[in-house]
Amino acid sequence: MGVSVDDEASHKKFQEAEKFGFPLLADTEFAVSKIYSGIMEKFQASNRATFVIDKAGYIRAIDRNVNTQTHGEDLVKLIKGSIPGPIQVGQPAPDLIASDQDGKTYQLSSFKGKKNVVLAFYPKDFTGG
Repeated sequence: MGVSVDDEASHKKFQEAEKFGFPLLADTEFAVSKIYSGIMEKFQASNRATFVIDKAGYIRAIDRNVNTQTHGEDLVKLIKGSIPGPIQVGQPAPDLIASDQDGKTYQLSSFKGKKNVVLAFYPKDFTGG
């Protein structure tokens, strides 16, 4: 998602002109920008920054030196570099969010300090039922 302090009408016009494949969020009250990027007081605008947030809600990478000319390429590298490599014994378990057969959602981190967890993976249910 893109975020700026511009209003929705400005974003709509920009979205139509540039045809982005993602939403542009209007932070007209500066609330999100203050938390994430900070504000350029002189221009009353967000500082340029990119945050990679995984589906469990963890910030995996931050780029505060965005180069607009290479941002797409830089972002792909940033995302690839933020994905945990092969899991090893003794390292913290990467957080996950998944739903069960009844649609109930679980987050691994919610069990920390409460229960032991076993994740048993199997390739596919080949029972045909």
